[in-house]
Amino acid sequence: MPAPRLEPADSTRPAERQRRAGVPRTQQQRRDETRRALLDAAVESLIEVGFARTTTLEVQRRASVSRGALLHHFPSKAELLVAAVDHLAYMRGAQLKALASELPEGRARTDAVLDLLWQCFSGEFFQVAMELRTAARTDPELRPVLVAAERVLRERIIGQARTLFGKDVAEHAGLERALDLTLQLMIGAAMTRVLHEDPRLRELIEDWKQLFPTVLTHSATKRRKAKS
Repeated sequence: MPAPRLEPADSTRPAERQRRAGVPRTQQQRRDETRRALLDAAVESLIEVGFARTTTLEVQRRASVSRGALLHHFPSKAELLVAAVDHLAYMRGAQLKALASELPEGRARTDAVLDLLWQCFSGEFFQVAMELRTAARTDPELRPVLVAAERVLRERIIGQARTLFGKDVAEHAGLERALDLTLQLMIGAAMTRVLHEDPRLRELIEDWKQLFPTVLTHSATKRRKAKS
């Protein structure tokens, strides 16, 4: 059974619904809207023109906010762009959580979750993350901020995966290592797909779905041996 598709996040936010209903916004809501506008603009710019041409002035222009408002939320370009990646990851995580109730049971559930994870490496989130990873290699300001953010992101992905996989897999001793292997495989495959669509990539994902239960068992055994 194929995994449910990830659909674009709902663009109608609570504050927008309040405006339509004629309810005044609070100061905090206005701050949140400004922050969201900046993050959306940063993501849009990274996708359209890349890291080098995504300046704070460009993001400010796209978001239609003042310089002071931008600096209040994000004092540096590095903080702004890393927050943009986290922003995208949060939205994807919310979508995944919403889909949990639609997933099948048993082995088919594991396959469906792996398909959903692979979908996450085919859209905006991966494009933006790749831009920042490339830039961080030689950017001393961006690198430490991105490293710290990616560590938090990994923990979030593992937590979300435990919910998606269901009880049997979620409580498996080898899940964390198996997920790390899964993510590294998908990152590499997605990097290849940036340049060209290779039908072998889909075959690799299908192979990995078959291997995943074995990897779980192997990872759990290795963990037990390390503790003994």
